[in-house]
Amino acid sequence: MASTRLIPVALRAAPVVMLAFLVGWAMLDVSTIGDGRWSAALFAVLLIGIAAVILSALLHGRRIRAIGPIAVGAAYVGAHAFVLGVQLMPALVFLSVLISQVELRILAERFSPLYEAALRPDERTRIHGALGRAILRLMVAAVLSVVVPVLAADLAVAGIVPATTIPTAIALAGALVAVVALLALLPSLSRKAV
Repeated sequence: MASTRLIPVALRAAPVVMLAFLVGWAMLDVSTIGDGRWSAALFAVLLIGIAAVILSALLHGRRIRAIGPIAVGAAYVGAHAFVLGVQLMPALVFLSVLISQVELRILAERFSPLYEAALRPDERTRIHGALGRAILRLMVAAVLSVVVPVLAADLAVAGIVPATTIPTAIALAGALVAVVALLALLPSLSRKAV
């Protein structure tokens, strides 16, 4: 019973911890920029993101909430695209964690109130199972969003898959989006089949 009380606390804390980690990562990268103008501009974008997160938490504003992760992602991408240079693996991991943070926040908003309600043990078991499946799908999507592009790049470099054309790159990106979308839609598709 004590573990079920910890679940909503852990669910609500996980997106905050992930976002704090991402803000720290982006700040660390932006702080390595030698050009003061770029550094100041990207720090301003980060501060806008942090302010949006704080305001959305205080005002419970759903419209403001999206600005926070977008600004944090924009600061990281801007730093690497315009100044530091793109490093594929860290960039994929950063963006995957950023998307996972948003999805985890959505899961927390949906499942935390359910755990706090007075439910029968069988209902609580079903909710626990649904949460476990949702987190598993999120982890699979996060891993695939890093592994599939790296695998595609390795195959292209090895000459196994000639990924040197724009249509091939678009097809690979489309396949990745299709896999992630399928994982996201899997629960609703299985409900319609029942």
